[in-house]
Amino acid sequence: MKVIFSVLVLALIGFAAVFLYTNQTGGSPVSESAQAVSLCEEGSADLNAFRLNDARDKLLASLELDPDLAEASISLAYTYARLGREPEFKSTLARADSLVANISDPDRRMMAQLRLADASDSRFYSIRDSLVDRLKKEKPKNVHVLVALTKRAKTPEEQEKAWQKVMDADPNYAVTYNMLGYLELHRANYDKAIEHMQKYAFLAPDLANPHDSLGDVYFATGRYEEAEEEYVTSVTMQPDFYVSLINLGRTYLARGQMDKGEDILEKVRAEVRGSKLEQQVDQEILMTMVTYDVDNALDEVSARFITEHPDNGNAAFFRAMRLAYKGQMNESQAVMDSALTVWRLSDPYKNYEEFRKNVDRSGKRYEALLADLADAPATRVRHWGGLVAMSSDVVIHDQWYDRWRLGQALLDNNQPQLALEQIAPVLNVNPRLINPLILAVESYLALRQPEPARQSLEQAKRALAWADSDFPPVARAKELEKKVAELEGSS
Repeated sequence: MKVIFSVLVLALIGFAAVFLYTNQTGGSPVSESAQAVSLCEEGSADLNAFRLNDARDKLLASLELDPDLAEASISLAYTYARLGREPEFKSTLARADSLVANISDPDRRMMAQLRLADASDSRFYSIRDSLVDRLKKEKPKNVHVLVALTKRAKTPEEQEKAWQKVMDADPNYAVTYNMLGYLELHRANYDKAIEHMQKYAFLAPDLANPHDSLGDVYFATGRYEEAEEEYVTSVTMQPDFYVSLINLGRTYLARGQMDKGEDILEKVRAEVRGSKLEQQVDQEILMTMVTYDVDNALDEVSARFITEHPDNGNAAFFRAMRLAYKGQMNESQAVMDSALTVWRLSDPYKNYEEFRKNVDRSGKRYEALLADLADAPATRVRHWGGLVAMSSDVVIHDQWYDRWRLGQALLDNNQPQLALEQIAPVLNVNPRLINPLILAVESYLALRQPEPARQSLEQAKRALAWADSDFPPVARAKELEKKVAELEGSS
């Protein structure tokens, strides 16, 4: 699963069924109702598996039987958070905070506090570090404490070591393989990533999330049919797993199946309407359409996003771009300059390197997109080249869009060989990227090299095999077919 829930994910993993039957000193049961305990455990397991509606129903039933069961309140609060139900999240979290004070067993109480400490609205948030410090001394091999410690790891190497400790403590702790799989994916170690994700699926056969994760690796490498199969499996197992539905729509768009992809994305939006998740889904939809050039719907979708989510940080970027596309350059620049100023004065910009890099890249991408609208090829090369240089730490499969735009600028600047050098690394990872493949054909034509031009064209045609007949690259491929044939005939 992607990072949409990155702030909460580790807060929810693994702590759900801790100390529920009896306290750790062998004393009295946690609850007078065994059924409440059972429902709490089942609901917490559903929460960890992203079966959110089932989790909510079971946890509410648990609390009806025992309103004082702190663990049920904690899990219910995080369930509401994932459902985007912020008022319910806050009220339930506040109740969970108060219930923890009544837990007599110190071990159970500290574990509950540890779970709550990941929420900034909790009164235990301020003592999170001290809780972890104490627990790592008192329970250094406890898997839940080790999971909490993974959040302190900053670099990929530190994260790998931290998750390896979790694996050593419990080789069957399935989520470990998911986290290690994404670490390898972000290192472009695709075979290792697949190995970890397959292990995750083996250890958690009833969960949809492993299939979504495996689909992400297949998608990154252009194995779209395998990705589609995994995403379909995920949503078949859990129809309301909207992350997989978005990824399925993205897979169709990547193959040029615009109608099918757009239809799925709009259906996802309808399913989460009215919740805070709607904003996140709308942003995913918009970014997907930008990436895959869904021009016919882009203006409408971006206008809707700006109108319905004016307080979203990215709304300013989209508004600036809409103004630019309408030719209102001064107004566009003013909106973007204001947004960048706000972002760069914020605490996240000052304190978090990744946030800082993303803001700076957004500013540079805006400049490059504006250059594509109004400037000469040499200026476009300078802007897109600067953005690619800023993204050297970004995994190669996530660089394809910027490298393609730089390559197009280089070709327009009569530098076809340099254009090919920009797109070669991304095509080595994903040979199904349609726009870079079209660019490769155009570049070889400019170099008057018929054989590689033909090879790239045939590769592009295979990539377009699933595409809608009115998908613009389909017509472009037909035009290039004639040009390649002419070059072959003159050679």
